[in-house]
Amino acid sequence: MKCALAVIGLCLLAAAAALPAWHQVQSPCQVSAAAVASATDAWVAGTAGTYLSGFYHWDGSDWTLADTFRNQLVYDICRAGADAWAVGEQFNFPDGVVFRWTGEHWQQQDDPFDRTLQAVEFPDSLHGFAAGAAPVTQHPVMKYTDGEWRLDSALVTRRILLGLAFPSATKGYAVGDSGAVFRCEDGTWTQVPSPTTCILRRVAMASDSEGWAVGDGGTILRCLDDTWILAPSPTTHNLRGIAFAGSSGEAWAVGDSGTILHCVQDSWVTDPFVPDPPDVPFYAVSFSSAAHGWAFGYKTFGASVALHFSDPLAVEEGAAAGVRPTPNATIVRSVLRLADGSSASSSPSWLLDAAGRRALRLRPGANDVSQLAPGVYFAAGHGVRAAARVRKVVLSR
Repeated sequence: MKCALAVIGLCLLAAAAALPAWHQVQSPCQVSAAAVASATDAWVAGTAGTYLSGFYHWDGSDWTLADTFRNQLVYDICRAGADAWAVGEQFNFPDGVVFRWTGEHWQQQDDPFDRTLQAVEFPDSLHGFAAGAAPVTQHPVMKYTDGEWRLDSALVTRRILLGLAFPSATKGYAVGDSGAVFRCEDGTWTQVPSPTTCILRRVAMASDSEGWAVGDGGTILRCLDDTWILAPSPTTHNLRGIAFAGSSGEAWAVGDSGTILHCVQDSWVTDPFVPDPPDVPFYAVSFSSAAHGWAFGYKTFGASVALHFSDPLAVEEGAAAGVRPTPNATIVRSVLRLADGSSASSSPSWLLDAAGRRALRLRPGANDVSQLAPGVYFAAGHGVRAAARVRKVVLSR
């Protein structure tokens, strides 16, 4: 019994010393926006040359240039089912531009916005929102419905909006300069109390009423039950991007001076596993799940950096896998799905029972656990550079 407890104790201690999972790869361009759908499907956009913007696609092994546009800058990109959308501005002319992936090419779309667009969000393929600098009409948001972009006259403000998050078509948030936070609910916009006057640059929502916003001076705001509060931050550097890692509850934020922050169980820390953190501002971060993600940074007249994140023991999500992530464990019914990247480990991964005994050897992809007794288990794997990586798993029926 003592031996079994020792095994579990070592596993839990090893969890705090997780394998470094960020890997630097060649950046396709000076990336300013990213949207990751899976380990083999991601879009980025950025500066590809003098007065030239490019859209690049990741297929799991390499970046491929899809299209370029001259005299236009892209500031945000998002997925909408099989589609993708991007927004930005004309170079040296503050006129908003909108792009759409049609399945074969990126095409510029008609839009009524006469100022820079900073953010775009599609909660589903039929409804979208874009926001930016307040135009003459003081309507800094436009909506996409019935296949057309229209100014949203429900919001009137001079604030510059920099971030959008709409977990559903009927409710979402926008953030911007002077700490401004706006809530949209059933088509009605309301400015809500904010605990800061710092610029808020991005926002991410895990649900209709819970999420995070980040901004200048390392500002981090937490949204709980539609109330925004100031959260402890481990940095004073400007934060420029934030993303949830699927529905795992984990989140990542990036910013100036190579800053990469990781949030687990509502606590933000500087990620110690970034290889030789580059001294560049990071502008974009996107995750498809707790297993896969990207972060991008660059200096205007200097280096471009792309960091790829993979977690060999992350439990991938999906209805077919019967997975329900929680802050403390992953609840699984019959199939435990490991990230495909787990094959990179030099030693096997195992599912251990509560006594520390090996119950099942785990392989990348789907693992049938339907024959195991319900209860608490630990997914444990051994890697080249650290003793182990452990995740708690609860099997239920």
